[in-house]
Amino acid sequence: MRLSHKEIKAIKEAFHFIFLDYKYELYLFGSRTDQNKKGGDIDLLVCVEDSNKSFFIENKIRVLIKIFEKIEEQKIDITIATKHECETDTFLESISKTKILLNCNLV
Repeated sequence: MRLSHKEIKAIKEAFHFIFLDYKYELYLFGSRTDQNKKGGDIDLLVCVEDSNKSFFIENKIRVLIKIFEKIEEQKIDITIATKHECETDTFLESISKTKILLNCNLV
């Protein structure tokens, strides 16, 4: 994984702060999971309960602002999907072997 401890901590703390009372699983995927690659944006996948998806989408910007309070601004893509979508969507299935769990909040 090509994230610093400071970046990981900032990401985890931001999600925890904004989504404290919600269940979610937070994953890193894409080029930052490969030690042999360079550069690239930070791709995050958040798997949520169906009933909470819209809340997570509405608060995506708040999470990014919170992250950037702790680390230098950079390109971060956040994909929000329901647990069902995480299991059945072709793209999300294709990343399942390489994604790395960053945080899990099972309230």
